[in-house]
Amino acid sequence: MRYFLIIICVIASCFFIACSGTISYPDWYLKSQSDSRYLYGVGEADSLQDAKLAALNDLASKISLNIESNINIQKEQIDSKVTSKINNNVGINVSDIELDSVEHPIIEEIDGLFFVQARVEKVKIINKLNSDIDSSAIKINSILSDIKNSKCSTMSPKHREKLLELLALSDYKSQQISSLNGVVRQKQLLDNVANMLLHPPRAYYISFAKGGNSNDYKLVDNALMNEYNKFFSISSKDSDIYYIENRYDIHKTNTQVTIALDSSIKDCNDNVVFNTTLEVVQDVKDKSIAIAINRLKAQLYKKIYSWIE
Repeated sequence: MRYFLIIICVIASCFFIACSGTISYPDWYLKSQSDSRYLYGVGEADSLQDAKLAALNDLASKISLNIESNINIQKEQIDSKVTSKINNNVGINVSDIELDSVEHPIIEEIDGLFFVQARVEKVKIINKLNSDIDSSAIKINSILSDIKNSKCSTMSPKHREKLLELLALSDYKSQQISSLNGVVRQKQLLDNVANMLLHPPRAYYISFAKGGNSNDYKLVDNALMNEYNKFFSISSKDSDIYYIENRYDIHKTNTQVTIALDSSIKDCNDNVVFNTTLEVVQDVKDKSIAIAINRLKAQLYKKIYSWIE
């Protein structure tokens, strides 16, 4: 009998502990709230301030989920780098929501826990996102003006890189606006830029070489051409496009292969916009010229990319 009472007490204690650890949620907290005017979020915490912040984060995540389920950006329409940036930035930040526009229609405290419902008018978020896009549009128009004033029939890789970044930022905010059934004020401009970026910068390419032999020239030239092809569409000579000039010297001894390169890019106004001098020295062994070329083109790529950024 004594053991039986002990067992009963232990069971009762466990039941008591289990019950005391159960959170009692308000009915409204567990129900999904939605309407055409507001975006809602809920949060709970030990303090009212933390509960409000949790509700705000929940509210912001609702837009993220909407976009992730609806986003449909075609890689063939926009550079893959832009697509990657957009996908990495999908969602809305709490900073995109004006804190003074957030309402807390329901606040409830149960057993020391605060439960909060937050809401914000969708139109206020849409206006904030459109304002952000407007700021990017000012920078985009400035770049487009630079391209026009250059008198060149093509943009430069630097222009392209900046436009890609601005388009990425603006496009994912456009997706957020669309998920809220809003209208993007700068849609026409963004569409025009996306179409422009379908056409990479164009350039005419020429090389001057000395030393080595014809086979060496071909190997070096193909390697350099491949690197420049990552930033330009190489085309026939035209006074309205960019001009790439390479001068390289191949020097071989019994022990070493040396390739010295002077590479420059001019715009259509004959202004030098990029110039670099490189040299690689490779000990003679099997495929030493190929190794030297690989080192040279890797260095050239880094130099061009640094210039673009």
